[in-house]
Amino acid sequence: MELIITTKNLTLDDTTRKQVERSLNKIGRHVPQARELRLELFEENTKADKDRFVARSFLDVLGPVRTSECRAASLITAVDNLASVMERQAMDFKNKGKEFDRESQRFESATYTEDKPTPPLLSLESDVAIDVETVTAEPMSLAQAVDRINDSKDDFMLFRNAKGKVSLLYRQEIGGFKLMEISVA
Repeated sequence: MELIITTKNLTLDDTTRKQVERSLNKIGRHVPQARELRLELFEENTKADKDRFVARSFLDVLGPVRTSECRAASLITAVDNLASVMERQAMDFKNKGKEFDRESQRFESATYTEDKPTPPLLSLESDVAIDVETVTAEPMSLAQAVDRINDSKDDFMLFRNAKGKVSLLYRQEIGGFKLMEISVA
């Protein structure tokens, strides 16, 4: 997702620009099909100081454009508020159509058979159920793993690296990735 920032009646220094980019990076993770996010930041002369800075966004999601606007007394607060509104909008767009009643009569005639057996649920003595899933670590380069995790909704990728070791790549909350090489003792 491309982030385009335009300003009017103010200038952004590098630290503020990085802070704005960091606040809005999460949006691309929620809606990976988004092409661009245009952000307009400007300062208005208003009577109320709490509405002085305006942050307005236009998120292009391959067709529909999601718009948001927030006002605040400081620029960073306006951007943070905008990021939370956009994140909520992105989650709503991502989950659109998923919340329907599967017990409804519409779905009674459809039958679904699963070819794979369901994994067993292990239960510990502390009444905690654990869903077991078998994962095969496929051989791939780090760049391929990053591409695959960016194309999926998952936050982690288990793979076999060029050295033949099993590696775990996961997306961090603050942005970016962390790579763990796993060795068996």
